[in-house]
Formats: sequence, structure tokens, C-alpha cells
Amino acid sequence: MHARWWKSLRWRLVIGSMLVVFVATGLLALTAMIVIRYYYSADQLSSLRASALAHAQTIGVDYAQNNSLAQSVQTALISPSTDLSAGGQTRPLYVVLNSRRQLVYPLTSTRKIGTLLTIRQLLVLADPSFPALKEADELKLVRSVSTSFMQGKPSSGTLGHMGAVTNALPYVVVPIHDGGTTDGEVVGVMIVTLYSNSIPAFVSTVGIAVFIATLAIAVLAAAAAILFARTITRPLVTLTNASRVLASGNYDAHVATDAPGELGELAQSFNDMAAQLKRDVEELRQQERWRRELIMNVTHDLATPLTAIAGLGEALMDGINQSREDYEATGGIIVRETLRLRRLVQDLHVMAKVEAGALQPQYRPVRLAALVDEVFAAMVTEFERHQVEPVNAVAYDLPVVDLDQDMLTRVFTNLCGNALRHTPVDGTVTVHAFQQSNALMVAVVDTGEGIPPEALPRVFERFFRADSARQSGAAGSGLGLAIVQAIIQAHGGTVQATNTSEGGACISFTLPFSTPHHSAIVTQNTHILK
Repeated sequence: MHARWWKSLRWRLVIGSMLVVFVATGLLALTAMIVIRYYYSADQLSSLRASALAHAQTIGVDYAQNNSLAQSVQTALISPSTDLSAGGQTRPLYVVLNSRRQLVYPLTSTRKIGTLLTIRQLLVLADPSFPALKEADELKLVRSVSTSFMQGKPSSGTLGHMGAVTNALPYVVVPIHDGGTTDGEVVGVMIVTLYSNSIPAFVSTVGIAVFIATLAIAVLAAAAAILFARTITRPLVTLTNASRVLASGNYDAHVATDAPGELGELAQSFNDMAAQLKRDVEELRQQERWRRELIMNVTHDLATPLTAIAGLGEALMDGINQSREDYEATGGIIVRETLRLRRLVQDLHVMAKVEAGALQPQYRPVRLAALVDEVFAAMVTEFERHQVEPVNAVAYDLPVVDLDQDMLTRVFTNLCGNALRHTPVDGTVTVHAFQQSNALMVAVVDTGEGIPPEALPRVFERFFRADSARQSGAAGSGLGLAIVQAIIQAHGGTVQATNTSEGGACISFTLPFSTPHHSAIVTQNTHILK
């Protein structure tokens, strides 16, 4: 199932990164604009304050000489040194009131001397294009004027609010002292503000530049996000495709990626998982093959002795065998076939324990030479029937080894039985043992024709037989050597199959002198067994 493009991880990363970058740069641009306009307003207010104080002092000094506020204002504000003639919307607007709060400057044709006007009327009278003041702004300006008249102190502030295309209008109110000093009488008040509250061109240009830079950064961030997303999503796409291949039943799926960090570890983990899954599936298939082979082999191996036993039983019932010798021969065959069935059942029981992981050796000190003698004594009838001589070449003074006696008896029984099936008349089956480092090396050697070289790596596989290359009498269950390998590995040893220089087969295995859990037992009992 394929997700829609806007639900894919790649585009979610791209869109998310673009939004984050756009919001971040937008906030940065907004902060920059606010800071620029704030410092611009502060600079305007500082310039107005310096200009107002200078002009108020000049007017106060001139007033002390001619005692005429109107004349002093005209002289100070219309002189070539004043900034009244400065062009542009940011040039200051001067309004001067006398002590009776009448308009003294600027001179207008509509001004009526002696008439008290409101601050709003005075500003509009001074400049008809001056923005209309709200009631709160006018009240703020009236308080500043009253403070200057009553306390003789300057005050400042802003009118209106900062907008998208307008700025707060700064103003300064300074008292005019007689003689230009702060201890002189307040003879008037000067209000200094700007003609317009529109944002200057350079501030607007800075805002446009910041906006364009924000868009450029967003575009670059989008490109970087796409490239970055590809570095993440490309390995994920590869992993997704490989997982689909794996889900289809192809367990050879492999992810080839050079992605660094967690993605590389994820790819390696996927490859390890696929390899492990392949091994598990192959093992399950092998188990299934073994199960089928087990059914076929068991039914075949059971059919032969059961057929023989049934036939001989019927012969006994029919009275065909009349002599004692016939009865003994028939009974011997029945016993032999019954023992064969019992060995087959025992083999199946041991393999079931191996499959369940329940093959747990019960360790105790054992002298190997004595154990081999017991095995040969139990199998003497088999050796005589095959006319093969057993040879115990294990030295009696070898160190005692810690092992499960019943399991090792089974090992020697299986190995000797296997050797008997492939050893000709007058041959030998010899058991050797010698010390090798901290273990005993044990070998069972026969004088048969040996194992075909191509079959050597597989002789310990379940149900594998090399009977076509070696002489055989009655075929076994095919589990004997597999059981040997399982028991030896349970004891911590190894087993291998080779051919001797004379041509016979050699099955050798190692037995550690002690196990981690039973070394103390061996130490305590060695001197007793010697």
C-alpha cells in the first residue's frame, strides 16, 4: 500500500522544516522591524528634545532683552539656523504658547489674538494637515503643557500608536524661561512634534529588504530540507522495498546502504534479521525434511523386524519347526529383531530429547578403559556373529574423566555397531584413547573400506547413509552418528570422522577431564579410583 504524497515522511519533513524556518525567520524579521522602529522613534524624540531645549533657551535669552515673546519666537524660529525650513515629512512642527496659553507661533491669518483655543485646535491651526488626535492623546498633551507651566520642567511622549504604515508621533513640551535659565520665570511653552506620523522611506526600505530576505531564507530552507529529507527517506525506501521482498518469501533480501548513524545501524540490523530469518526458515525446512525422512525410515526399519517376528511367530504356531535347534534359532532371531526394535525406539527417544534441549548429562567420575570393557562385553555376541575382533587399546592409567556413563555407553555402542556393519570378516574394531592437553582424545577405528571423501562432511547428519560405498548388512536407523555427536557436544567435546591410512574409518571425539559444574567431584574422587 502506497501512502499519498502529503502523508509521506519526505514531504512531511520538507513542509515541517519550511514552516519552522518561515516562522522563525518571520519572528526574527518582525523583531528586527520593531527594534528598528523603536530606536528610530527614540532617536526622533531625542532630536526633538535637543532642538526644543536649544530654541527655548534662545527665545528666553532674547525675551529678557526685548520683553516680547512673539518677537523673540519669530527671531529664533525663522532665523537661518533653525531647522524649520528642513524639507520632508520628518521636519519638526513648533507651536509656542504664551503664559495665558494663547498661540504665539506660528503666525496665521486666522489666529485671533487673545482667544483661548484647545491644544487640538492649536495644532490644527498651526498645520491643517496635522493628524487628528484622539481624546486620550490630547489629554496627555494638555497634562504635559500644564506640567511645563506649573513646574517649569520639560516633558515628552508619543501620540497615537505604531501601525503597519504609521509610527507613533513623538512630541516634546519645554518651558520658556525668562533669561533662558531654569530659575527664570516661565513666560511660555514650546510644543515640538512632527508634521506627519508616516514611516520614513528608509525604514520602509529596510522592512521590504527584511521581508525579501525572509522569503529567500525560506526557499533555501526548503531546498535544504528536501536534500536532508532525501538522506533520511532514501535508506527508508530501500528498507521498505527490501522488506517487501522479504515478505514475499525471498529471504535473500539485503539492504546495501552507506547511510551513517542510526539509519546505517537499522540497515545492518535488517540484514542481520534477514540472515537470521533465512537460517531459521532453512532450519525449519530441514526439520520438515528430517520429519519426512524419519517417518519413511522408521516405517521401513519397523517393517523389516516386525515382518520377521510375525513370520517366525506364525511358523512356531504352525509347528513347522519341530526340533529344539529350530526353536532356538527361531527364538534367537526373534530376540535379535526385538532388540533391533528397542534400539530404534531408544534412538528416537534420544533424538526427541536433543530436539527439546533436554539432553542433560549426569556427571560422575568414570575410568574410560573399564567403560570400554563393559561395552565390548555387552556386544560380544554381535562381534562373534560378525566374526570381528574387538580391541581395547585404552590405557588403564589414563586420568579419570567426568561424564555421564550411560550416555558414553550409548556412544561406544553406536560407534561399535556402526563399525561392525562396515567391517569385513576377520577384521578388527579398535578403541584408542590418549591425553591431549586438558582433554582425552578417543577414537574408534575399523578395518573396513572407509568412508567416501564426499560423504565425510555429512556422516553426522540425521538419516544420512553412505551404505552405497561401504559394505553393509542390516541398515541402521540413520540416527546413530547424529546421537553420538549430540551426546559428545552435550559433554563439551567435539567429534569428527576421518579415514585411516590403511583405508578404514576413524570416528574420533574429545572428552574434557572435568566440567565447570563437577570439577570438585573429580578432584575428590580421583585418588579413590586409582
